[in-house]
Amino acid sequence: MNLKSKTKEAIAGYIFALPIILSILIFTIYPVFAGLYYSFTNYQPTEVQKFRMRFVPEEAMMIHTGIFLNEGDVSHEDVAAVFDPVDFVLYDVGVKLNDKQIEAVRKYLDCEELIEDFLAGNLRKEMSVADFMKKYMKAKSNLFKSYVPDFIGLSNFKKMLKDEYFWISLKNAFVYSGVVVPVQTLLAVLLAVAANMKIRGRKFFKVIFFLPSISSSAAISMIFWLIYSKPGVLNRLLSYVGLQPVDWLNNPSTALGAIMVLNVWTTAGYFMITFLAGLQGIPRSIYEAAEIDGARFWTRFWRITFPLLRPQILFVSTMGIIGCMQVFDQIYFLIKNMRNITISYYIYKNAFEYHNMGYASAIAMVLFLIILVITSVQRKIVKEEAYF
Repeated sequence: MNLKSKTKEAIAGYIFALPIILSILIFTIYPVFAGLYYSFTNYQPTEVQKFRMRFVPEEAMMIHTGIFLNEGDVSHEDVAAVFDPVDFVLYDVGVKLNDKQIEAVRKYLDCEELIEDFLAGNLRKEMSVADFMKKYMKAKSNLFKSYVPDFIGLSNFKKMLKDEYFWISLKNAFVYSGVVVPVQTLLAVLLAVAANMKIRGRKFFKVIFFLPSISSSAAISMIFWLIYSKPGVLNRLLSYVGLQPVDWLNNPSTALGAIMVLNVWTTAGYFMITFLAGLQGIPRSIYEAAEIDGARFWTRFWRITFPLLRPQILFVSTMGIIGCMQVFDQIYFLIKNMRNITISYYIYKNAFEYHNMGYASAIAMVLFLIILVITSVQRKIVKEEAYF
């Protein structure tokens, strides 16, 4: 194959791969670097649209000065005596400004021209804040073109050190991962071994085990809410044996454990498929030799099956750690107290409820580094090769 044909083949390959490459760049690479940038700023998403907001300048002027043009003759001096440019922009136009912008308005807003246009009736047309500033600012109008967050360095990361709920959410994420990952991995292995046996109805059991993993997370969360709620199914069963009802999801000592059970139930069947694929690759002759030597079921499981599933165990445990450290949906649907939140949910609250995207981005970067370190150490310590 000559160089020209190789080049054509490479170009064709890149053209076919272009949609995936663009998707990764737009939805994965760009958000990571954008989050890294915002983590060093005080970025607030609610501020993005403030200079695009539209208003009628004449109405704002009348509200600010208390002077209405239809009430008689009004002089330039009457308006100038009660006009304050900073208060006008902050409170009557309704735009939140930083210190640099406030100083620019105080120094450079052309109050004389603005008052003349007000008295001449030239401010009745609706306009955006950016256009208003461009027209009446003698200088520094570029400060009002678009919202640019302030660079605050490591302030967000320093804030984390004193943030009680950051440490609570981080601890909950570690506890959650430390319990769920081993349990769901071991249960998935056992389910795979059971589903791989030549017993009647095994196809039915495979479907039943796998069904929770393809069901809607919201639907499953609502089902478990009906189970865990105070008048729910679980408390009714407990009442039959004389036990008092427990508020499973609102009690800080039980809420996180209840979510762990839900997560294990929904994910064990999914990872069972991975282990089933691994079991199919284990030669049957190894088990036959062990049976001839008199090895029982549990001996064969611990000495043959478990070691030979090591690559799958490493994959499942890695994916489990990543998923558990980022658990969000079940916490969002079912947890109402701040003592049981996880770090992903705390990122969401800061970004979309507290409108503090800069701080949320900083927490997200810390979570990214934690997951990166844990998975890297795990791959260094636990080798992927299977062994006996």
